[in-house]
Amino acid sequence: MPSDPDHVLDAIDGVVDEWETLSADAMRWSPPEHKSPDIVSEVSEIFGPLVNAFSQALRPIGDAFERVLRTLEEDDDGPRPT
Repeated sequence: MPSDPDHVLDAIDGVVDEWETLSADAMRWSPPEHKSPDIVSEVSEIFGPLVNAFSQALRPIGDAFERVLRTLEEDDDGPRPT
């Protein structure tokens, strides 16, 4: 590879020309069109947030039920040794 400055400038010009060509091609590219949504995606978009909200609303009830069961379990075992 020659070390003269003209060779370096020619290499830079070649890269810039290639980039300009690819960049112009990239501007013509368009993403593929999306298909119309199917029934499964529509149902999941509608009911997903509702199910999430319902589960968050029931979480305190589940936590309270778990505390009651732990309390009953401790009472059945008798006093804990210290």
